[in-house]
Amino acid sequence: MAISVSDTTPRIEYTAPSSGQTVFSVPFATEVATDINVYVNDVQATYVASLSGQTGTAFTLNNVGTANSTTVEFASSQKSVTIDIIRNGAISRTTDYNTGGFFDIETLNSELSRITRNLQDLELRIDQSIKAPIQEGGTGTLPTASSRAGKLLAFDASGNVTTQTSAITEYLGAFASDLTNRPDGSSLQVGDIYYNTTQTETRIWTGSNWDLVFGRVQPLSTTYTSTGLTTITLTARPSSVLAILVIIDGILQNVNNYTLNDNVITFSTAPPVGSSVEIRDFSSTVSSGSGTIINVATGSEVTQANIDIDKLMADLAAATLRIDTSQLSTSLQNQIANITSVEGRTLVLENIITQSGVNVITDQGTKITALETLTSGLDNTVNGSASTSLGQRVSALEVLQVQGSGSITLDLNRITNLESQVFEADGSTARLATLNQHNSLNATVNTLNGTVSSHATQLNSLESIVTSGTGTSVLATISQLNAVTTTAATAESNAATAAAQVSSLSTTVGNNTTTITSTVESVNGLNGKYGIKISSHNGYIAGFGLNSTSNEVGGSSSQFVINADTFWIADRLNVGSTQKPFEVVNGVTNIRDAVIDSLQANKIRGDVNKVNVVETTSSSTTSNSYQLKLSCVVPAPDNTGSTEEGHAPLAISNIYFDNTANGMTVKLTAATCTDILGNGAGTEYLILETGEDYYVSNFHLSGGLPYQISASGKTVSPILFRLYVKYGGAGFGQAVAANLTKANIIGWGLR
Repeated sequence: MAISVSDTTPRIEYTAPSSGQTVFSVPFATEVATDINVYVNDVQATYVASLSGQTGTAFTLNNVGTANSTTVEFASSQKSVTIDIIRNGAISRTTDYNTGGFFDIETLNSELSRITRNLQDLELRIDQSIKAPIQEGGTGTLPTASSRAGKLLAFDASGNVTTQTSAITEYLGAFASDLTNRPDGSSLQVGDIYYNTTQTETRIWTGSNWDLVFGRVQPLSTTYTSTGLTTITLTARPSSVLAILVIIDGILQNVNNYTLNDNVITFSTAPPVGSSVEIRDFSSTVSSGSGTIINVATGSEVTQANIDIDKLMADLAAATLRIDTSQLSTSLQNQIANITSVEGRTLVLENIITQSGVNVITDQGTKITALETLTSGLDNTVNGSASTSLGQRVSALEVLQVQGSGSITLDLNRITNLESQVFEADGSTARLATLNQHNSLNATVNTLNGTVSSHATQLNSLESIVTSGTGTSVLATISQLNAVTTTAATAESNAATAAAQVSSLSTTVGNNTTTITSTVESVNGLNGKYGIKISSHNGYIAGFGLNSTSNEVGGSSSQFVINADTFWIADRLNVGSTQKPFEVVNGVTNIRDAVIDSLQANKIRGDVNKVNVVETTSSSTTSNSYQLKLSCVVPAPDNTGSTEEGHAPLAISNIYFDNTANGMTVKLTAATCTDILGNGAGTEYLILETGEDYYVSNFHLSGGLPYQISASGKTVSPILFRLYVKYGGAGFGQAVAANLTKANIIGWGLR
């Protein structure tokens, strides 16, 4: 009896309750048990004819061959899981009708029901596939396998299927100048990247112009785990949105998929929860700290400990067109802006010496003031108007002596006694000085007056020096003068312990001048330098330098620096030859041969020296014994140096069969030969042999040179790769002959 087929979808999904469930209904028609596939949490379950002794997700089918009464029964109760039941009937014809006469209507109905179920199954798969809207024209055909291999599917400006190399549109390659179109002639797209070989920098197309994509050679990489939010806050602020790359689960994102505000990235669509989000920041940075300052005019080095402020300011003024301050940090730009002229620095110095507008008196000035006070007191004692001054008292005595009469009687002894005393016996009443004492006092006063005049002259000179002729006296504190004295002594000591020798050789012919400068320097017994610089008339400089510094805070260090377009070491055994076992050209290091005990590398690339590709032109039959299907010769390496190095031949082979293939075996071999035609083939050695005891549509083989030919994997001879195919193999079951529809061998040699 034919099975009724209603218009249903041959798929149903259940969510098993937490309490558990064992039996699930199948609401569509079934014919045989093999038509039904069951998945538990996206893992296909195993069908068994009987549940006896079974556990887990093993299942059986009840009431198979009904329109909607079939059930799926599990060996164990399923709890809180997703169950998907899908019909996937085999597409085949099991009945052949007579060309004439009567035929069985029941059999015809069964065949028509099977065809209807097959169409429903195919409709389900079509509905689940990616397809263009039915109202659109075009076929949506994929690019060929060779053109889409290793690339991403994308859509062009017309909406047709195409390919691209990355999620940020295209890496266009290396070119000497900015592009106006892609190399294939199509329009540039936002996010397109190319490497400028003239400026040695990577540039990105913004939609209107080319901009730098990288500011630093080595990016700052930070990885986050997405929590389902559309924003991520970075620990540092990138210079711009074009200075960062965003990679989600290994896929580079288009710059149009996110924006940058300060240090916050906002996605147009939140990354999936749990996905890995890597941010690579290529922003330019300026580090601070101790180091070496370069004289912009000469290229020579001076240490920060011996900076001449006047010279530094003069260099900065002369180099304004050579210093791009926009590339410096904000703090450094502010410091440069604060550097003023010599007049401004003098005002700063005067402000330091003068505190709150009041002159600070030095200790010399204090002593001079005290001396002036003492002098004034002495002068008042000798010549003052007070009744006790020496001058008045001497005059009074002279009057008494001249008069010689009156109530006062001359008493030579008393006068002598008075003259010998300065004070009365009470110790407080002033006494007269002797003439000798008076003369001595006058001499002392005259000496002090001379000293005061000398000090006044020195003060005027000092004020003139300090004020730079402004007329405003500025005096330094004693502590500041002591600090200046200490600094001067240190500078004098450094200068005494530093020795330098600079020699120069120069030649000039017409307008062309070349100068060779040799610098040898030793400072404090701790730092030593040796350098050679060659400068041509157009400022093209080459040279090398050695530097050794000890007893630094961070420990001793030494450097050997070379400034040259090309740096190489010649082979001493091949003097006069062009062999260069070690060479650095434009920042790229080339090593012709090396023995490395341990190697850790982020990327290793080999240059393809020779390549050859062969493929079948038509399908062919197979037999139960090996048949040679393809041969591919990788030519001998080019003579680009020592041919004894050779290259490493590799081969990849792809084999495709029709849908009748069952139990196929393939193998790939290699042998030496004498020319590119494969003549003079040597002993053939196996690279790889494999097979499949079931239905199979394709094989992919790959391998290098067998050790029997070369233990190192390298050779200087042509290598012949061969592909063999057969059906059947050791231990295989029923094998069926099939047609080989297509095969190829790709061979190349890596140097």
